[in-house]
Amino acid sequence: MSDLTKQIEEIILGAVPTAEVKVRDPMNDGAHLEATVISECFVGMSLVDQHRQVMKSLKIKFSGDLHALTLKTYTPEKWASAQC
Repeated sequence: MSDLTKQIEEIILGAVPTAEVKVRDPMNDGAHLEATVISECFVGMSLVDQHRQVMKSLKIKFSGDLHALTLKTYTPEKWASAQC
């Protein structure tokens, strides 16, 4: 895990402390990252609101350094059904 992926994971955990966070760099270029965030706190929230909660925390830190972040958010129930 690179320093950037670790930083992103820590920032997301700061915004959503109960989350399970997985950050990957699939192109291994440090600019195109993928984050999966699974949290009970997303229950009852729209997908847009889930993404806003996560992205708000990242926007402050990475307002130009991060080229692309694919974000996927799940409640634990949705994550379990997505794994089948």
